[in-house]
Amino acid sequence: MDDYDRREFLSLSLPGFLGVLAALPALCTVATRANAAEGRLAADGAMHWEAFLEAVAAEAKKQHLDAWNQDQYVRDIAGIASRLHLEDPVLLKGMEQIKTRLKKGKVDFEYLEKRVDFGLCLVQFDVGEIIAPHDHPGMTGMILCASGEIETSNYDLVEKPDTPPPAGHELLRRVETKVLKKNDISTLTAKARNIHTLHARKVTQLVDIFTPPYNDERSEKSRWYELSPEPKPGDPALIEARIKE
Repeated sequence: MDDYDRREFLSLSLPGFLGVLAALPALCTVATRANAAEGRLAADGAMHWEAFLEAVAAEAKKQHLDAWNQDQYVRDIAGIASRLHLEDPVLLKGMEQIKTRLKKGKVDFEYLEKRVDFGLCLVQFDVGEIIAPHDHPGMTGMILCASGEIETSNYDLVEKPDTPPPAGHELLRRVETKVLKKNDISTLTAKARNIHTLHARKVTQLVDIFTPPYNDERSEKSRWYELSPEPKPGDPALIEARIKE
């Protein structure tokens, strides 16, 4: 957008003036998107919602490049997410619904933004709620803990185990377990840490970004697992998992 260094004077009727006032929020949104796209926001400052979305969108477009590096991508998205202003009014509006939405007795999902290149979802947990182990076929993911405390465990699929598991089972290797608190981040790519499980220690809210976003095909391909209660003998990180129907 152009920079103005002079005042513009308008002569408006009362209805016209009220119309301009009504349009101001939309105009501000357009200006915000333009400023974000043109790099006018502080490099080290907190990002409000619109600037955050545009920064994510700019990175997500890179998935269409032949040389797209998923590991670098999730690091870049994590860096952007670490700057998100968690008290931004748009995000707070979604987060304030947690008490009523969690009365359903299950983990709550609410899309805050869904585009062709990425999906951004607010995920809310009550104390003790669990998302069972599952994968994300062909996708990268970034999880930002916006509030609360949650334990995450990530696994890699052992594609060629020395001893193949029984039919309907896979062999997984646990590569990371950590507890996320406010502002902590966890990531996964299509090849690394792609299978994960989450267990809320407190009432928790997460901001998830998946690139590309879920669609019918990816949802159908996604697999859910039931982990063996005991690891494989001699290696505490190796766990047999039954693929759930």
